[in-house]
Amino acid sequence: MSISNEFQQRFIELVDELDLNKRTDIAKSLGITYATFIKIYNYGILPSVPILIRIADYFNISIEYLLGNTDNIRFDKAPSRSTFQARLNNLIKEKRISTIYELSQISHIHRNNIAQWIKKDYIPTIDDLLILTNIFDVTIDYILGRTDIQT
Repeated sequence: MSISNEFQQRFIELVDELDLNKRTDIAKSLGITYATFIKIYNYGILPSVPILIRIADYFNISIEYLLGNTDNIRFDKAPSRSTFQARLNNLIKEKRISTIYELSQISHIHRNNIAQWIKKDYIPTIDDLLILTNIFDVTIDYILGRTDIQT
């Protein structure tokens, strides 16, 4: 369980601007459970990547902004969303990484996790995503297929 004060503050600012009074209504409009909402709002606990995507999509902002990695609120949504699997495969080819084992050695992420991302289109944890974005020098939103802008 990861906690982020920056994420918590951004989330609070965003939801406080909504024209909804009840927290249960806010959670419902975001498409998350009330328990998840409380964990984020009160404690800054980072949710799963799919929930981060849902929140960022709702507010039409980047995950980078939501996490406090940038102050640029502007977000250029990809006209046609790509999958994480497709983006990862393209980045691996661009970097000329030839095997899952090689990426595992570079990233220090277990090769079984990488194989599941590539073969089963699973989405990694936020911690693993951050490692990958550093290796490939791209943003979280790019590697998840939310934008076509790499940096």
